[in-house]
Amino acid sequence: MNDSPKNTYMLKSGYDSPYLLIEFKPLEDSEYFLFEIIHMLGLAGFESPEMLNLWMNDKIVVNLTSPNGTVTVSLDVEGILRITGNENQADITRIDKLLQLSKAFLKEEVGSRKYKIE
Repeated sequence: MNDSPKNTYMLKSGYDSPYLLIEFKPLEDSEYFLFEIIHMLGLAGFESPEMLNLWMNDKIVVNLTSPNGTVTVSLDVEGILRITGNENQADITRIDKLLQLSKAFLKEEVGSRKYKIE
């Protein structure tokens, strides 16, 4: 991924959930960005056994696996990309660290009261 412009993301708790997720701000070329994220995660050791194109449900869903378990990368019609790993918080933390190390991403801090991060 190139060094500019920076894509903004947040590490926050899910809606009505105690689990952390990664959410990117709405993207202009969201489908291209989805494949770039999948490629980056593939280089970090994640494997993708399948891609479920669920546009009929207004989203694309990709399940990625690692020795820690599964994470799900989803893209909705509004251009919002999310990475979730309900039972795999270790990889959500690892992906957050990978994004912070990359010059292509900017982490936006989230207030704990707004999203109930504990």
